[in-house]
Amino acid sequence: MCRASIIVPVYNAENYIEETLNSILHQDFSDFEVIVVDDGSTDATGDKVKGIGDPRIKYFKQENSGGPAGPRNVGIRESKGEYIFIFDADDIMMPEKLRLSISAMDSHPEADLLFTNFSTIDDQGNQLKADFLRDYDTLWKLLKGDLNDSVVIEPELICPALVRVNFIGTSSVALRRRALLPADQFNESLKNSDDRLFWILFSLTHNFIFLNKVLHKYRILKNSISNQGFIRRGPSKIQALKIVRDNLSDPELVRLVNRQISNDYVSMAYAYKQKGNRKEQRENALKSLATKMNIKALKLLISSMY
Repeated sequence: MCRASIIVPVYNAENYIEETLNSILHQDFSDFEVIVVDDGSTDATGDKVKGIGDPRIKYFKQENSGGPAGPRNVGIRESKGEYIFIFDADDIMMPEKLRLSISAMDSHPEADLLFTNFSTIDDQGNQLKADFLRDYDTLWKLLKGDLNDSVVIEPELICPALVRVNFIGTSSVALRRRALLPADQFNESLKNSDDRLFWILFSLTHNFIFLNKVLHKYRILKNSISNQGFIRRGPSKIQALKIVRDNLSDPELVRLVNRQISNDYVSMAYAYKQKGNRKEQRENALKSLATKMNIKALKLLISSMY
């Protein structure tokens, strides 16, 4: 068993995969493997991966599954590492990421998921934000002024915070293998938000670690899900929250999730209003109201009738 497995799901990433893999291979820590799961690429991605020729890279190719959840699950099943890192195929890993993340998890055996800060870059690698999480007050309030390198956050704090907003970057995550149960998988029915769903469900019963270091560069592509409007992102986000709700027994958490679902339907209704689609505006406003009374939804419902 190696200490770390880096899972890299990839689909048509020929423009970035070499840079991404080289950033992983040039870590200042050496006891790791890289599991690349090609989700049916039709470009030169596979050739680029094989051309690197490093024995630490294990390449698997499958039929396209329609989203990153499937290849992430395959990668986890094929991996051998004590710690599992999830990493996107167009992001850049900072040289000290593995060493610092593993050191933090070794220091906190009571916690089973680690996440870090990160910066953002554009298609060409130009920096967009040096400190992406700087304005995420929901996260900083959890730390209660403790800005040390690594802070353990308990389930009763991290779970409701993640329901409100997702501040965990996928490529920042490391998981402790021994803590994973068979049910701990990325939901393959979702086209996006499968990562956020995993974090929330995992946070119900596990301590998390926040490592206050910028340890990767998250590339925001023009055509990526994260850079698309809410009409594209919203349905999976709402579905993920409904799955969370179905797994809850705490009435207060259920109310919190319903409030967030209602607000997300409002965001959908408003997005359709901007497009002049009154039918979808009305339907999403009604779904918001059916979930929880929402003044914004009521206003959107009324305005959809004129």
